[in-house]
Amino acid sequence: MFSHWDGALRMCPNRSKSGSQSEDDFNCHSDLSEALSRTRPSWNEYFMLMAKLCATRSTCYSRPVGAVIARDKRILATGYNGAPPGAWHCTDRQECFWRQPQNQIPGIEPRDLSRAIHAEMNAVAHAARYGISINGSTLYCTLSPCVHCFKTLISAGIVEVYFEHIYDFNDQGGDKALLAYYEQYADLIKVKQLSISETSLEIAGQFLQSITSSRRHEHYS
Repeated sequence: MFSHWDGALRMCPNRSKSGSQSEDDFNCHSDLSEALSRTRPSWNEYFMLMAKLCATRSTCYSRPVGAVIARDKRILATGYNGAPPGAWHCTDRQECFWRQPQNQIPGIEPRDLSRAIHAEMNAVAHAARYGISINGSTLYCTLSPCVHCFKTLISAGIVEVYFEHIYDFNDQGGDKALLAYYEQYADLIKVKQLSISETSLEIAGQFLQSITSSRRHEHYS
């Protein structure tokens, strides 16, 4: 039983031996329904939680990022930042590729030589690879999209973006400048920052750290 629901579920009595629908049964249904309604994540939180799970597959030394593309409350594609499918990852060779002097190319910004594809770009590529239309969909990403990915999202037909964390620029004002860049395309795509509630994070953590499908309460077989 999950501790977050204990307050409501503790009131639920055991099922009677006859198994009849008694007043106690009704109270238990009511208590459990209330507990679930208070702890069930919103759809936006649900997809962002999925994006956070995708980030666990990241192989980038810089930072883990996950992305989910959804439409009509259904997941269409997912992605995380890492090398192209079938290619070796930096973690395979225990080195950050673009930081190695021997791998740099004159005239090209070293960061542009990164072997990693951004999570949101990987999600778009995932959809393209399997012939999935993402026109009119929403992207959920654990990090604000870079300007290159952002323009790709628009071209792919994505109309809304939710990000959890804005890129932490080393120079002051970088975050505001990025948001201003997004605003140029406000008539084509909406961008919003999304924070998952503490309750939803707590429940998700409990699901991940214990047997997910254990019985909610002994009242229910």
